[in-house]
Order: sequence, then structure tokens, then C-alpha cells
Amino acid sequence: MTTLGSDPFSEPTIEALLAPAMRRLPPPTSLSPLPYDLNAGVPDRDSLPWRELLDATRAALEEDAAGALTYGGQAGYEPLRVWVAQRQAAETGLPVTSANVTITAGSAQGIDNVAAAFIADGDVVITGAPTYPGAIRTFRARGAQVIDVPQDDDGLVMPALARVLDTRRMTGKQAKVIYVTANYDNPSGSTLTLERRQRLVELAREHGVLILEDDAYTGIDLEGPPPTSLFAVAGGRGIVRCGTFSKTVATGLRVGFIVAQTEVISRLVLARFDNGGPPILHRLLYHYLRSGHYDPHVARLQDMYRERRDVTADALRDLCEPYVTFRTPRGGFFHWLKLAPGLDAAAVFRAAAARGVAVTPGTGYFANGGGEDRIRLVYSALPPAELRKAIEAFAEALAAVAAGRE
Repeated sequence: MTTLGSDPFSEPTIEALLAPAMRRLPPPTSLSPLPYDLNAGVPDRDSLPWRELLDATRAALEEDAAGALTYGGQAGYEPLRVWVAQRQAAETGLPVTSANVTITAGSAQGIDNVAAAFIADGDVVITGAPTYPGAIRTFRARGAQVIDVPQDDDGLVMPALARVLDTRRMTGKQAKVIYVTANYDNPSGSTLTLERRQRLVELAREHGVLILEDDAYTGIDLEGPPPTSLFAVAGGRGIVRCGTFSKTVATGLRVGFIVAQTEVISRLVLARFDNGGPPILHRLLYHYLRSGHYDPHVARLQDMYRERRDVTADALRDLCEPYVTFRTPRGGFFHWLKLAPGLDAAAVFRAAAARGVAVTPGTGYFANGGGEDRIRLVYSALPPAELRKAIEAFAEALAAVAAGRE
């Protein structure tokens, strides 16, 4: 009989049972309880189209309750795949069909699906520096070696990428995947220029490396549409594009998609074990998308987030210079701040938290060290007046750290 104090599955035992890759993973980010949350990259709660989604849920169930409430196909609900394909074809000018699309639980599952299908223990994945930490966690959970390449205000620096690829080829261990967010990068907000998109595709083809494009923020276009899509530049070959409805509809739906050539889609579907995700969510989203509400909703979001971006940028310039510099992003949710020499992101993080403001130190966005002089600020979740108050408190934190008081 097992007695108290003789538990064979204690914390050290569970730790010892973990796969080696799990021991290298940082904890995921979470919502902050502080009054001003500039940390979590989430949409505005009051703009969630819940009434329209309620109508769409009712329509989906009335149309085919059994189909909505039982297992669906591995690739996801076909009419939703057709809708995504039509949108992607219109954007890229390529002959995208539903055979090029699979539905996922957000773009995060899309990234994991690609990792499961293509990345083995010890394989090399190239990311930007900085990059989305969820992608770093996903690749490392698969046992990948993550090599990062510098980014500037225009995205991945191509000469640096070329050097890394040349070096990998000389070592005999070429990268499997290049992970990139071409539009409105998280955290940097950068948008890859058309010239760099073209060069990225050239380098990937020259070295036989798959491009994984995380397209989570396209739709949150605040200065008109981004340059020609990376998927279009690549002609839809040698590239996997992960998109999501989390930012434009609702994060809680957890519905995204992958677009790729059919040879890739078939392998991705084979690597999945979730029976294609929840059909009711796919079907209600499809009814919402075809209702005519989606495009006007996205246009309203763009207006709202543009105002919030600009209010935050103006407050940063008014209150936080000379402590920070930044470039206003063309879209997405984030300002990526460079701290003045002598200021440390960890100290600024603590001082801001003491004043009720949650911000994100830059260190979590680098796979191999860096970001001690960077802070990510989110402008999507708070209304303009609250953003102004948050930046006022943040400015006090910066001044306190600069003066050596904290």
C-alpha cells in the first residue's frame, strides 16, 4: 500500500521522465492581473462579434446538427477550406483550391503540424532574432536546433541569412525550415520588403529549405495592404503559410488554416491525430464568414487599432523620449522599443509592474540570447484613454530606472 510520503511520482520523478527537449522550454506567457496590460497580444474584447457568432452557431446547427457535432474530415470542413482557398487565390493570384488548404486550431497548431511532419530530433530551424517565442518552444519541443538570424526594421537581414545557409551547407547539416513572419512580425512589428521576400525565396530554393510563413497578423493592416505575399513570390511552392482567424474574429475560436502545395498538405494531414478539429467551430465560422459581416468587421478593427497604435506612438514620443526609440509598425499589435544605453529591460519591466503596467522584456524573443535592451508593448487590448495612462506610468518607470532609483 502506498503511504503518504512515499509517492513514486514526485516532482523530481516527473522531471526525470520528461523528454529531454521539454527541459529546455521556457514557460509560456500569460495574461497579467495588472491594471494596464501591455503584455498580452490579444484583440479588443468589446469588439468581439458575439451576436453574429451566436447567429452563425444557430445556423450551423439548424443546417446539419449531426454533422456539426460528430467527427469531421482530417483536413477540416470542406466549405470553409473552399472559402479560405478563394481568399488566398484572390490575394496571391495563384490557383489555390481546397486541396491546398487544411484547417487547424489556430496558427499555433499549424506551426506544430509542420514541425511534426518535417522536423526530427537534431534538425536545424532558422528563425529571426527576435521572433515569436511560441515558435521557438514548438521547434525545441521537437528536438530542433534553433539558429537565429538578425532582423532590422525591414525584417530578416538577407546577407546574414545567406551566411548561415552557406555555413550549414559546409557543415553537411543544412537547415530544414526557415520560419518567418513576413507581415507585422511578433514582436518587432517589421514587414519584410518585397526585395527581401524575393531574396528569401531565392535562398530557400538554392539550399532546398522549406519556408514556414506565420501569417497571424495579416488583416490587421493599418497602412494599406502589405507587399506581395511571400506565398505569391514563391509561387506557392516550397512554402507553407499558416493563417488564423484569432486576430480578426476571436482567439477563443482557435480556428486557423494552412495553405501549401498538395504534396505538403497530404503529409501534414497524415501527421495529425485530432480528426481534423471540432466541426462545430469550423461550421459556425463558415456561416459567419459568408454572412457578409466579416469584411466590415475587419475594416472596423483596422480603424480601431490604427487609432490605438497612433495614440500609443504619440504618447511614447511625448513622454518617453529620450529613453526609447521605435519605428511605427504598418500593422499588427506591437510597438518594439529600443531602450537607451544603460537601461535594462528587466529593470524596466519591474519598475513598470510596480506602477501597474505589464510590459514584456525583449529577452524572451531571442532563441540564443539577446533583447536586454528591448521592450514589447501591445496596443490592441486597451482603449485610447487607458493607453495614454499606461504610457504615462511607463514613462515614470523609465525615468526611475534611468535615475538609478529602481
